[in-house]
Amino acid sequence: MVNGVVVEWGELRPLLNEAAGAEVLQEIILDRMLSWALADAGVTITADEVDAERQLFYSTLSRDTGVSARLARELRSSRGIHRHRFAQLLHRNASLRALVRDRVQVTDKAVGRLYEIIHGPKRQARLMILPTLRAADAAIQRVRSGEFFGDVAVEISTDSSASRGGLLEPISRADPSYPQVMRQALWSLASAEMSVPVLLGDTYAVLMLVREVPGDGADLDEQRAELERLVRLNQQRLLMDQVARRLILQASVTVFDEALRESWDSRFHRGASLGP
Repeated sequence: MVNGVVVEWGELRPLLNEAAGAEVLQEIILDRMLSWALADAGVTITADEVDAERQLFYSTLSRDTGVSARLARELRSSRGIHRHRFAQLLHRNASLRALVRDRVQVTDKAVGRLYEIIHGPKRQARLMILPTLRAADAAIQRVRSGEFFGDVAVEISTDSSASRGGLLEPISRADPSYPQVMRQALWSLASAEMSVPVLLGDTYAVLMLVREVPGDGADLDEQRAELERLVRLNQQRLLMDQVARRLILQASVTVFDEALRESWDSRFHRGASLGP
């Protein structure tokens, strides 16, 4: 009711479908495809498995239960994931994890790589991302002429780090979340040295080494149990995303509502993520 006048679903539904219909439809499709996949595999999801997903969700936010609860509320609110959708999300993740659990292999190589990422030496850099080689060369020349790298980054870099003057968090040489060519360039630099333009897809990166951060000296054997747990979780998440994408792409979907169809088609035309 708005000032005593009824707002009916017929008025609200097209707007909801345009705004978030495709995202919610994708969740429903995945849930249905998962139910059939679980039945084919003879797997039943228990309440304990769903509760384990809840505990994992909170623990990834913070080890402090009070902090994790606050962060969870903020995250769920910002993403519009309230009670019903959150319960579905937990069950969905439990289902995906059950389907991939037996495919995970925790190797010494994977444990060693994660140890290096978390506990090994790192390098901190400033970064500029530029659209063309000419723009990258011009940025390098400005720094060589006396301008501060961070000021140039704030002005022209297209990376999200631009507002911080291009300053990145310390990077491990083994961290796959950064392109290998970028890590190689960073590890070739001396202190305060600037890289040549590095091609990243259709853009160019320019790096400057700020400082070297030594490893924390943690003993690998003492950390092994936790490292194996994290390796297992990382592999599960990767496999879960792959299964989710495959199931959605396998689904035969016909959308009759016009607003929802436009939202759905737009989501796929944008190449949106199909993960859970």
